[in-house]
Amino acid sequence: MSDSSSDVPRGLVFGALRGGTAPQRRTLAFIFVVTIAGVALLWPVYPFVPSIEPYVLGLPFSFAWVVGWLVVVFGALVFLYRAEEQGPEGE
Repeated sequence: MSDSSSDVPRGLVFGALRGGTAPQRRTLAFIFVVTIAGVALLWPVYPFVPSIEPYVLGLPFSFAWVVGWLVVVFGALVFLYRAEEQGPEGE
């Protein structure tokens, strides 16, 4: 049993964007957070933070910046997972 080319989606697929308004808003918020984090970790924003001092929790500031954004994206992913696990109406 093989899939025809029309059955296989192409590109980045978010199933929640096809649902109602609540799942769509959550997914768009997640995409927004990930985009902001990506911009914060790339040029032109990241060159403003590559200093070694000050130290944050014993880490150089540039490393703490990357770890901080990693924690933000992880939190957004956990929120999205929990919200979609509850259902479209937030049951």
